[in-house]
Amino acid sequence: MAAYLDIICSFVIAALLLLNVQRMNADLVARTYKGGNEYIAQSNAATLAEILNNDLQRVGYGVTGAKITSADSTRLTFRADLDRNGTPDSLRYIFGGYVPRTTNPRDRLLNRLVNAETPDSISQGVTVFKFTYYDSTGATTATLSAVKGIQADITVESTAPYDTSYAKSFVRVKIWPKNL
Repeated sequence: MAAYLDIICSFVIAALLLLNVQRMNADLVARTYKGGNEYIAQSNAATLAEILNNDLQRVGYGVTGAKITSADSTRLTFRADLDRNGTPDSLRYIFGGYVPRTTNPRDRLLNRLVNAETPDSISQGVTVFKFTYYDSTGATTATLSAVKGIQADITVESTAPYDTSYAKSFVRVKIWPKNL
């Protein structure tokens, strides 16, 4: 009788150990997947911030006359000699429609157009993209000729969820271009 009881207890202990190992494995997989999604969102946000930083530093470089030709909260068009050939280029950022090819319902297109050519879609999970413009005193402005500083608020989410949640990363780029 005691032998049967020992065998049953051994099976119960082995089953509990096996369940703990399986739970640890499931937790490890979940953390790995969530961590990977967070890394991708942060990496995409950092890359986009670097592109914006480089472009916004050049606003008005080598240009006489109007340097910012159009601006609102989701669009910006400015002139600058981007390739340093003596001819001003036009660069436009447009935050627009939803991306149908991702599972994230908030994922939207962010296009970068140089000289009205074919747009470069640089939206890797961008869900929020908002420009704010500042005058020389640091106050917000909507007057193009008064703009001296530009801020872009960017939220990037993973394009695929884990369970039902998307990894999210926020970055703010604030530039006071020398040529404005």
